[in-house]
Amino acid sequence: MRELSAETPAFLASIDMHPDQTDSGAFIKAFLSEMDAGLAGDPSSLKMIPAYVSVEGAPQDGVPVIAIDAGGTNLRVALVEFQNGVPVVLREEKSPMPGSRGTVSAEAFFSELADDVLPFTEASDRIGFCFSYPATIFPDGDGQVICLTKEVRVSGIEGRMIGRSLLRKLREKGVKKDLSLTLLNDTAASLLGGATVLGLDRTGGLSGLILGTGCNTCYAERGARIKKLHGAKNMIVNCESGNFSRAFRGRADEMVDAASENPGAYRFEKMLSGVYLGRVVTSEAQLAAGAGLLSAAFRKPEPLTAPELDDFLRGRENRVSALCTEADRIVLQTLVDAAFERAAKLVCANVLALCLHCDGGKTAARPFSVVAEGSTFYNSLLLRDKLDACLKTVAEGQYGRHIVFCRAEDATLAGSAFAALTR
Repeated sequence: MRELSAETPAFLASIDMHPDQTDSGAFIKAFLSEMDAGLAGDPSSLKMIPAYVSVEGAPQDGVPVIAIDAGGTNLRVALVEFQNGVPVVLREEKSPMPGSRGTVSAEAFFSELADDVLPFTEASDRIGFCFSYPATIFPDGDGQVICLTKEVRVSGIEGRMIGRSLLRKLREKGVKKDLSLTLLNDTAASLLGGATVLGLDRTGGLSGLILGTGCNTCYAERGARIKKLHGAKNMIVNCESGNFSRAFRGRADEMVDAASENPGAYRFEKMLSGVYLGRVVTSEAQLAAGAGLLSAAFRKPEPLTAPELDDFLRGRENRVSALCTEADRIVLQTLVDAAFERAAKLVCANVLALCLHCDGGKTAARPFSVVAEGSTFYNSLLLRDKLDACLKTVAEGQYGRHIVFCRAEDATLAGSAFAALTR
C-alpha cells in the first residue's frame, strides 16, 4: 500500500507549492527593488501610494469625528472622540459591505454607504474614511478608486472619486451642513490608530499590516525618499503589497488567479489572504486528487474556506471532514500545514523588507513595530506561531533585526479619526 502522506511533500514540490521553495532572501531583494521603483514613480507592481497623513502631530480633544471603516466583509460607521489624547468610540453601527453579497452599481454602492453614514451627520461635520481597497490619495484628502479586491463587486466604480461621490449622495439625502472628508487606506488607518492608542516608540520604525480578507502593508516614510513627489513631507506610504508580482508562485496559485474576479492582478494577496487561502488549498487538493494522493471527492470540490480548514485541523466534523476518507485526512492536513507555513514565510519576508528599507529594528529595545489587523492574522490556528518562528529564524537569526507585532482596539476607526483631525 502506498504511503500517501510520505509522498505529499514531494508532490507539493512538483507543483511548486512547497514552503521550502519560498526563498526569503530573493523575495526581500525583489520587494525592495519594487519599493524603490514605486517611490520614484517608475513602473512597479508596488504602487507606493502617498497617504498625505503622518504619524506626527496630536489630535484635538473633544471633537467628534465620523469614522468609516469600509472593509472586505463589513462596513463600520462610528462616532469617535479623543479624550486626553485617547480615542473613544462613542457609537458604532455595522452592516454588510455593499457589493460583498452580489454585484451592485457604483451609484448604489455610494447610496448604500450614505444611508449608513447619514444618521451620524447630526453629531459631526468631519469624516475620516478608511477605504480598504486600492485608491490613489490626493493632497486634498479625497481619493480615486483604482480597483476593488477581496471579491467585492461594484460595476463602474473604477476611477470614481470616493469622498466627492459620498458627499454628493449625502447632500441628495438631505444633509445641509458642509462636511470635510479625509480618505486613507486601512493599513494607514491601522498604523495611525495603533501608534496613537499604544504610544509606540517611533525610533525603531513603524509599519501597518492587514491580513484578513485581503492583505497589505504600509509604513512611515521620510519625505525625501518619496522621489515622485517634490518637497514631500514625512508621511505614511501605502505599498499595496497585495499586488506584488515577483513572489515565487506555483500551479495552485495560477489556478486561484485564473478563477478570480481580476486575473493577473493582486497575485500576492491571492497566495495568503483569508478570502483566497482556502482556495489555494482547494486547488492543491484538486491536483493531489489527480495524482492519486486524495480520493475522487477532491477532484472538483466547492472551494474550501480558511475557517473551515482551521476547524478541520481542530478535529471538528464539518464539510471538509465529510469529504475525507481516513487516508485523505493525513494528506489534507499536510497540504493545509504547508499552505500556512508558506503564508507565514511570505508575511515575514514582507515586513522584514519594510524593516530593512527603514533601517529599523536594530535592537530589541527599539524594535520595528508592526500594527497588525485582520481575521486571518489573529484567528488562524497555525499562522501566528509559524510567523513568530520565522521572525526568530530569519529576521533575527539571518538579518539581526527585531520585529514585534502590536494590536490596538479599534485601530482603523481611531486612525481614521486621527487623520480627520490632523491632516
